[in-house]
This record gives sequence, C-alpha cells and structure tokens, in this order.
Amino acid sequence: PVHPVTEGDTLTLHCLYQHTTPPNLRADFYKDESLIQSQTTEMIISTVSKSHEGFYYCKHTERGESPKSWISVT
Repeated sequence: PVHPVTEGDTLTLHCLYQHTTPPNLRADFYKDESLIQSQTTEMIISTVSKSHEGFYYCKHTERGESPKSWISVT
C-alpha cells in the first residue's frame, strides 16, 4: 500500500502477473526474506499489528519474484 496500514485493520495482499489467464497464480509470499505462506493467490492478515511492518513480496517458480513492497503500520 502507498499509505500506512492502521493497527487492527485487515490487510489483503495479492500476487498478480501480467499476460496470464487467470491473472493471479499460486505463489509463495515472503516477509523480510522469510517464507510466510505457500502456494496461494492472496494472503490475508486479519488484525494488523506493528510486528507486520516490513518488506513483502511473492515468488512463483516459473514467473519469478515480484518487487518488494514496504508495509508501514501506524
């Protein structure tokens, strides 16, 4: 997200790939280089806390790694 996420909110992250039908594929989600969820199309954090702050990205075995996105929590 461009703006900070508020503590207590729900955050949904999607891994989308261009030129793919369907546009969302199963991928692994990472936070600060650590695998946090495998083989899914989205990741949901139901109650965001300050501990969720960090760099997130997804990786697909054939499509590669997405750019890292900083999640800021206020």
